Amino acid sequence: MIGGNISGDLFELPAGVVGIAAGFEYREEFSRSEFDALQQAGLNAGNAIPATEGSFDVTEYYVEANIPVLDSVTMNAAVRLSDYSTVGNTESWNVGVDWEVMDSLRLRATRARSTRAPNIDELFSPPSQTFPSGLNDPCLGVTNSGGGAAGDACRTDVGVTTNIASNGEFTLNQSDLQGISGFNRGNQDLKEEVGDSVTVGLVFTPENLISGLDITLDYFDIEITDAIVSTPRQFILDQCYGGGDTSFCDFVTRRSAPSGNNSAGSLEFIDSGVSNSGGLGTEGVDLTLMYSTDIGPGAFRTRLAYTYLIDGYSIPLLGADKDEFAGEIGASEHKANWNFGYKLNDFDFNWSLTYIGAADFDDQFLSGFGIAPGGVGIGSVTYHDVQASYHISDSTELYAGASNLFDKEPPRILSGVSGSSTGTETDAGTYDPIGQSFYIGFRSKF
Repeated sequence: MIGGNISGDLFELPAGVVGIAAGFEYREEFSRSEFDALQQAGLNAGNAIPATEGSFDVTEYYVEANIPVLDSVTMNAAVRLSDYSTVGNTESWNVGVDWEVMDSLRLRATRARSTRAPNIDELFSPPSQTFPSGLNDPCLGVTNSGGGAAGDACRTDVGVTTNIASNGEFTLNQSDLQGISGFNRGNQDLKEEVGDSVTVGLVFTPENLISGLDITLDYFDIEITDAIVSTPRQFILDQCYGGGDTSFCDFVTRRSAPSGNNSAGSLEFIDSGVSNSGGLGTEGVDLTLMYSTDIGPGAFRTRLAYTYLIDGYSIPLLGADKDEFAGEIGASEHKANWNFGYKLNDFDFNWSLTYIGAADFDDQFLSGFGIAPGGVGIGSVTYHDVQASYHISDSTELYAGASNLFDKEPPRILSGVSGSSTGTETDAGTYDPIGQSFYIGFRSKF
């Protein structure tokens, strides 16, 4: 990235009266990623990944204010105006209030509008190969007649009718299920995504009851319109075959005749690209407890962070139905992290527990097999990580630790099933596919 900026506070009035800050910033961003020729052609046992290059610049202005209303109530507000070379003018703002009810209790609330402009990869990425899994072919089982709108749409494809003529119904083998490819691409016509959020919470510090204890509880509700996402491939298939929008069929390529181990009519390519979708939303509660105290000659500390996901959904395209994902793999309703630490002179020890609650398979994937949402899922998982460090001096530290100390295996999600990351047979973005590992390191500040 190449960038330059000029920013700073123009003025600030004394604290306790009204605080105001303002400033501006200009920056330029450029990036380029390029693989060797074999990788770009997909000839070295990996996907074909072409070079990506792009740039943009932005000028931003902002004003922030902190306004004491009463001795115990403070209001704050901010606005930021941006001018991007890619999407044009955007604006973000927030308004909040902080009320100190008593020495040990504060209430807070914020209403905000935020914007995010598309990044270079989302804008300029050329077609990049992928091999999607977890897809249900709407044509599977279709015969010479019947099947409703999906059946009618499937029979318009010559490969599908050839398959039906040979087998009596549209049939796929294992090579067909594993032989689907496709390309992802950027979109230079993207516009910014806009998020509206509400957060309400409290901070409780009962020093008179339990010294060293801090409790925060926050409710959040976030809705994003024009969210920048890749159109799900299952959505593309469902829209093309009986969903009422045949324009999505332009992204689907079927084999017109048998090819090697692949059957006539089997899916060869399903392409997808980023676009401004109908939206994305999450709602939930965050709870954080922190406690510190002296135990013996050292200092003990602990921190618990827990999130309960009440609701979560995405809307693939404007006007489409909500796809609920709260409680599904990658978005468990319950998640928590609990840390314990003890510091004695120059020694520091930390133990961390990460809990990921039970989760269901994607409801759209299950519907392809006639299974109700929540009908099949995986159990909860807890990981343990430890680290010890020794401060040789104020600027030098020696540390060692273990990740996934008890070698907890990730939940098995078979290849080809929704939620499985290629080559791992689990959701590698949520669970640890590597297992127990140890490390040692040295850190120094100059």
